[in-house]
Amino acid sequence: MAYSCRWTLTLLASVTALRQSTRRDIGALTAGALLVPARAVAALPSADRVPLFVITTADGSTPLFTDADGTRASFFAERRDAEAKLKSLKGAGDAVVMSLPLSEALDLKKQPASELGGEFTLSARKGERDDASAIAGAQADPDDLPLFFDPRLAAPSGEVYLFLKKGDVDKSWAKAVGGKPSAKTGYPAYQTTSVRALEGGKQGGPKFIIVSSE
Repeated sequence: MAYSCRWTLTLLASVTALRQSTRRDIGALTAGALLVPARAVAALPSADRVPLFVITTADGSTPLFTDADGTRASFFAERRDAEAKLKSLKGAGDAVVMSLPLSEALDLKKQPASELGGEFTLSARKGERDDASAIAGAQADPDDLPLFFDPRLAAPSGEVYLFLKKGDVDKSWAKAVGGKPSAKTGYPAYQTTSVRALEGGKQGGPKFIIVSSE
């Protein structure tokens, strides 16, 4: 099966041309360079420093729509999930896993699917979605990236750290209390939000820094 996308990533800070890519086979893994699409907007503070991962053609210029009907591409929160998806695709050839900033992924999601040739979705690991659902008491959106935090874990300047993995809250808490949490040191008080919730939030609320361990 071949996969293609009509939208081309460029390294130029100018208007990105849309084109119909040729059909390609896909396959071999490699870590690629940073992709910089035009009209990138930092929708969230620190979002330009948080990497997501997408499957592209071998030269990294064109993301591939890899779902069954060829109309959807995923921005993965973890490289291993993007690599697992790539390995599962039939017709192995020359596709690769590339990284791009969260801010640019969010900008792409705003573009009309009719122009791009399909939709882009956010893809979190199932375990993280399940953890977020349990903490919030509501089902996490599958087209979103949950963010975990404890308001006590904050930068000296006051911004609260948001983590893409619940386990990173645990690691940060252990570092803050100087070892394994106990009744004496206390335990993390998990709270959750999400990338899209913050993106659509009102100005004037708490300030955050998104932290990725990727």
